[in-house]
Amino acid sequence: MLKYKLIAMDMDGTLTNSQKEISEETKQALIKVEKLGVKLVLASGRPTPGLFKEAKELKMDQYGGYLLSFNGANVKEYPSMKVIYNNVINKKYILPIINNAKALNLGIMTYDENNIVIDNPKTYKVEYEQKITNMNIKEVDDLRTYVDYEPNKFLLSVPKEYIKTQLEEFKLPFGDCLSIYTSAPFYIEVVSKGINKAEGLKSIVERLKISNKDIIAFGDEMNDLAMLQYAGWGVAMKNAVKPVKLIADEVTDSNDEDGIAKSLYKIFPEILEDS
Repeated sequence: MLKYKLIAMDMDGTLTNSQKEISEETKQALIKVEKLGVKLVLASGRPTPGLFKEAKELKMDQYGGYLLSFNGANVKEYPSMKVIYNNVINKKYILPIINNAKALNLGIMTYDENNIVIDNPKTYKVEYEQKITNMNIKEVDDLRTYVDYEPNKFLLSVPKEYIKTQLEEFKLPFGDCLSIYTSAPFYIEVVSKGINKAEGLKSIVERLKISNKDIIAFGDEMNDLAMLQYAGWGVAMKNAVKPVKLIADEVTDSNDEDGIAKSLYKIFPEILEDS
């Protein structure tokens, strides 16, 4: 009987290295764990299409798994793409979010079904977001008139030297009405109140009729903190921010040192014997 049934992994800074690639050692370790019957969950702030490349690399088309996107606001079974959970930002907050971001000179992006949506071609770090999600950029005249739907997430961008002060300034008008946190040294995520990766994982736990104790979770940023606390075994990368390391059950090597693989070798020694 396997001690763990699910492995949930953040993407950027955790599963992928500094080149935004899954190293061969980490890839092979995860595929070997899948062969044992463990399901993978790609848990990211990215939109769902931004997870397809890595899901295919990890042979999730063959073994099945889950895509937890927008920091837990959307969860899909993979490869069937059946929606397990979906949570959107209430329309009443859309204009305040956009106006507040613009007033603070923050970059702001959101998403429609297939695109990253911006209204300023100079939006900070939009090219980075395009690169990691493999999505097209759609430039519209004004987000305030274009976003007439309820998106899963807004993404704000700011140079890292200003992120702490800008995060606090941006949060002020919303109190606890929305969940707002960093996901990278230059990104601020805005999702519905109470949404985080742990909430997304709960929908998978309920579907599979398992326990949160059956989950291993890997992460490095503040948007991973709730997920690591929720999982039966929470693993912080060596490159993780300090609060994530403090609550983790284990700190493994960095995303550039095959940290996930090294942790899995200890938890599933049989995959080493299979090498």
